[in-house]
Amino acid sequence: MSDKIVDLKGRPRQYSPPPVSDFWFAQVDVRLSRIEQMVSRLEWQIWVIVCSCAGLLIFEIVKTLSGRPV
Repeated sequence: MSDKIVDLKGRPRQYSPPPVSDFWFAQVDVRLSRIEQMVSRLEWQIWVIVCSCAGLLIFEIVKTLSGRPV
């Protein structure tokens, strides 16, 4: 009796050379990742500006509602 439970015979893997466009796709991936990084940084900068403006607006509203002179 064999130790194998199931006897599978697969085909050997055929060698196929990589496509020529791999280098081009690698360059596109690098450029897209750089663009994504720039967009991410820009998004954070916009959020910082929006939050700081909202904070200043809240301070001005509180100052106006408290009735203190400028």
